[in-house]
Amino acid sequence: MARGSRILRARLRPAALGWILALGLLPGIAACAIPRWPVDGPLTSPFGIRWRGVLPDIHRGVDIRVPTGTPVRAMAPGRVRFAGTMSGFGRVVWLDHGEAVMSVYAHLSEIRVEPGQVLDGRAVIGLSGSSGNAEAPLLHFEIWRWGREQDPVPLLGGPPR
Repeated sequence: MARGSRILRARLRPAALGWILALGLLPGIAACAIPRWPVDGPLTSPFGIRWRGVLPDIHRGVDIRVPTGTPVRAMAPGRVRFAGTMSGFGRVVWLDHGEAVMSVYAHLSEIRVEPGQVLDGRAVIGLSGSSGNAEAPLLHFEIWRWGREQDPVPLLGGPPR
């Protein structure tokens, strides 16, 4: 095993390393570019089925409560695929990380990137807010792999801090 691999393994939570490897996010990226949460804060709405009155609804990401104006960072290096307004999401940024991995950052108060822009990991892409159908300041965050939504919590080694 290469020295860098041992150092990298020692710094990651075991669950995060397994998911990163399973998703193919690790090959070809530097250790400083390991996917990380875009903001720190409590989860207010988890991934999966939730109830809207008597009807079930699928929540394709997670909501993280943060004050308006909190810097939102890219989870990993990537290219901005979309930056603008979408129904329900309000101001939203889609990042393409390659290897069929995309991430979505929604309900922003401000967008600080442009389509086609190449970002390093941890670049500020915008500021949190409550645009779209958000009822309070938060970040709605999604990870997509091969065209399907994935729960970010196990992929990133647990909930944000």
